[in-house]
Amino acid sequence: MTQSDTAAGSTAGKDSMSAVKSAVSGVHGMGETIRGTIKGAVDTAFNDQAGQAKNRSIAAKGVAEMQDGEPKGHGDGAHAGAVGSMSSVPSVDEGPASSTTAGGHRTL
Repeated sequence: MTQSDTAAGSTAGKDSMSAVKSAVSGVHGMGETIRGTIKGAVDTAFNDQAGQAKNRSIAAKGVAEMQDGEPKGHGDGAHAGAVGSMSSVPSVDEGPASSTTAGGHRTL
């Protein structure tokens, strides 16, 4: 195997990974478009103008992501931590919960 063969294989691998990332971004964009459209319809039903504007923006970013395969940094911040961190849920050390169930589980 020559250096040329190794370089060609490396380039092919990068191209394949780029294609996969682009496809995943496109699928994610489709999901964001659907999410923004549905949430916007709910906001329209409840006459929530701020929500309508926010969800139009989410849907528009989703469409752009589908078209160019690049993430657009959208989302509504429902979970502020890294994936799997659960940082948006208070820890036991943060003081008493607002209420507990009979089994002692915290409810927020």
